[in-house]
Amino acid sequence: MDLFVIRHARAVDTTEPIEDALRPLTARGRREALEVGKALREAEVSLDAIITSPLVRAIETAELVAVGLKFEGALDVAVELSPSRHPQSVIEEAVLPRSDLRAIAIVGHEPQLSSLVGALLNTAVPGLAKTAAVRLVWDGLDAPARFKWVVKPGLSKPSRDLTEIG
Repeated sequence: MDLFVIRHARAVDTTEPIEDALRPLTARGRREALEVGKALREAEVSLDAIITSPLVRAIETAELVAVGLKFEGALDVAVELSPSRHPQSVIEEAVLPRSDLRAIAIVGHEPQLSSLVGALLNTAVPGLAKTAAVRLVWDGLDAPARFKWVVKPGLSKPSRDLTEIG
């Protein structure tokens, strides 16, 4: 399976008087999420599912990535992608049940996502930059995933350098 791990885009600052779960994207974050969706489309990515954290900033990121990608399916909102959940829960409860699909994207938060990518690759990785989309090839629990590339705002094309995820 192709697994795309995407960190949410820039959201309004935590100093704003708004509950963390309800923080929306900034105008810049919205532009960058759409940009990454378009970059995925240009890389000829075709997804079977997009699974997102229930927090507003992740849902908005997933929606804009979907628009840029011209994804026509519905978003799946998964509590397993809430920031407090352990990466193993993400694997067991969000990824494994969809292991029959060819390509999925999950949209969530740090530090959960870099821990997830590190666990799947069986190596330490830097924290994911906002709106970074990491493409992994994962064949299941029997072997580590393989890093393919990353796209993020400011990269003109996918990078095969793992250090670029940060």
